[in-house]
Amino acid sequence: MKKLIIIAGLMALCLGAAAQEKIYSVKSGIVTMEMDMMGQKVVQQMYFDDYGTKQATVMEMMGQKMRSIEVDGKNVMIDDAAKTAMSMPGMGPQMGSNSKINFLNLDEKTIKKNKIKEVGQEEVTGKMCTKYTYRMLMMGQGVNVNAWVYKGITLKTSVKTDFGEMVMEATKVEEDVQVDPAMFVLPEGIEVQEMNMGMMGGGF
Repeated sequence: MKKLIIIAGLMALCLGAAAQEKIYSVKSGIVTMEMDMMGQKVVQQMYFDDYGTKQATVMEMMGQKMRSIEVDGKNVMIDDAAKTAMSMPGMGPQMGSNSKINFLNLDEKTIKKNKIKEVGQEEVTGKMCTKYTYRMLMMGQGVNVNAWVYKGITLKTSVKTDFGEMVMEATKVEEDVQVDPAMFVLPEGIEVQEMNMGMMGGGF
């Protein structure tokens, strides 16, 4: 369960959380990312449209696919094959609010709150990115995050956790492609179960 929550947290960092405002300078796209999770390869695809106001991720791990979207302020992880879904609180104050960062519109309040620093330019999968460092809460503990951002899109994230350093990095970036609207909605007839997130409290 703890590993699942950490993976969900990393997914949300790259996902960025759906918002009412424009958070990417690309209208639509699909970003394929990979991570090594204690010897297990995790593949994730992030889908977005309307400059990031619509977002979803699909994660593949150990032969299982999970789709994650935001519904009514909560992150919902959906197993479309099994027709099951589990929700957890959105990546808001209890998680440090860092997943809400709009890198296209960084204001002084956001920079100070999240201790954001711009530390240079580096290339990720052929895209020149701005590298940032900041702080977030994960499992109730403050952790340091490195993020490589391209046109507002996080293409690489590095986080140090109790399981060691975890890196999620893009292997393919598709810009301005058509994305199925069904990716961003909960299928009809699926009952969503709540996840107990009491263990996520705390501060730094």
